[in-house]
Amino acid sequence: MEFLSNDEVYAIHQASLEILERVGMKFENIEAQQILRDVGIDVDSKGVARFHPDIVEEFVKKAPSSVVLRARDPKQDVYLRNDRVNFASGTGMYIIEENKARKSTYQDCCNWAKLTDAIKNVDFSCEIHSTDMPLELTDRYNFKAMVTNTTKAFLHSSFSRAAILDEIEMAAAIFGGKEEIRKRSQFWPGCAAISPLIWSENACNVFKETAPYGIPVFVEGESVIGGTSAVTAASTLAQTNAEALSGIVYNQILKKGRPCVFNLGFTHPMDMKTCLALHGNVVAGIVAAGGAQMARYYGLPSASWMATDSKVSDAQCGYEKGLTGLIPALARSSFIFGMGQAEFTFAVDFENLIIDDEIVTQIKRTLDGIEVTEETLCLEAIERVGIGGSFLSSKAKDTFKFVPKETTELTVGDRNTREKWLEAGSMNIGERASARVTEILDTHVPEPLDGDIIKKIDEIIERAKKKYVKQE
Repeated sequence: MEFLSNDEVYAIHQASLEILERVGMKFENIEAQQILRDVGIDVDSKGVARFHPDIVEEFVKKAPSSVVLRARDPKQDVYLRNDRVNFASGTGMYIIEENKARKSTYQDCCNWAKLTDAIKNVDFSCEIHSTDMPLELTDRYNFKAMVTNTTKAFLHSSFSRAAILDEIEMAAAIFGGKEEIRKRSQFWPGCAAISPLIWSENACNVFKETAPYGIPVFVEGESVIGGTSAVTAASTLAQTNAEALSGIVYNQILKKGRPCVFNLGFTHPMDMKTCLALHGNVVAGIVAAGGAQMARYYGLPSASWMATDSKVSDAQCGYEKGLTGLIPALARSSFIFGMGQAEFTFAVDFENLIIDDEIVTQIKRTLDGIEVTEETLCLEAIERVGIGGSFLSSKAKDTFKFVPKETTELTVGDRNTREKWLEAGSMNIGERASARVTEILDTHVPEPLDGDIIKKIDEIIERAKKKYVKQE
């Protein structure tokens, strides 16, 4: 699915180059400003870098076209290349329980990781936040919760230079040294530009400290349409594209060939009545699809988000997730975050993750399309069955092998008659999803980390606690 013509893609690209040359991008980090100057980029006294178009195009070409997100279990590695579409869980700092929301705890973070570890359609995971831990250590505890409860790759947020250095130490403990991180790092960092046109101190630090290890990095232009970018989708794409391009350039200056994921798909329209950024609005999906096109233009993997603004797993949640998931999937976004996400991405809903797993199954079947071959045309079976016959008979038994591929099964949805549904307890999809969550958390056992490794991780956290947490 392409919303933009080739000429329109090129026009957005040229507009982005003009923004970077005439307006520029502010880098709050002094060290980053000097790094840019050292390669000939003009950076003024306020930290605003202005990029010549040739510089942008030169460095963007250095980023690889395919990216591998390594997992603790090599069988769970995720490959971002060609037209493959992958899916990830969402993130948040609240847990939805029925009609209420509460702040997420460290144990919630552990349970979330465990749940995502068990669900096949979650190709990689996003952490949720341990809000019951000291604010200065939340990122370290999030990291521990993820590495001890899933073997899948995960996206991690670090809130300071000290934190990312500690997390590199944790990763080294898991994989046997910092040199090994270059070969296999289970976590990968992500940073968004502050729209309009700012790279924060922390983003610059995260990019720089992880660059030597070649850890794939998520580079994002994330704006609120009508708030931190102009109200038109075209202008928003041009601006957020400029923001992401400048981040790609900076990362390639730090380490040539560093794997980067180019993301414009976390951009959301503002509701002008409430001033809220809408995540489930169909425009978010359309802009994400445009972002996937721009990424293809640069030969880079892309990302987007399936989301809802609903506060519960209701009909609104279902149709918003379906639309914002399907549109970028058809546009071949490399991966789509948001499984289990709810309420403007502020919260997660464990039951909704189970339902989204079912939605993703339907989306993946859509992406498979229709295979037309001599075998799938089944002409011999049609001849054997003949006029008025049945394809449930033995005459068509050789076609039954296509059933798993051609159709989809439900895990928590219902396709029974009303009578059988009533006999089974007349449970709705939310109730069945809740039972499935309980079953997984009670029975699923993620592959454990060695006890000595957990001890090293705890020692790193304790060291940070003594250094950064004020003692009462």
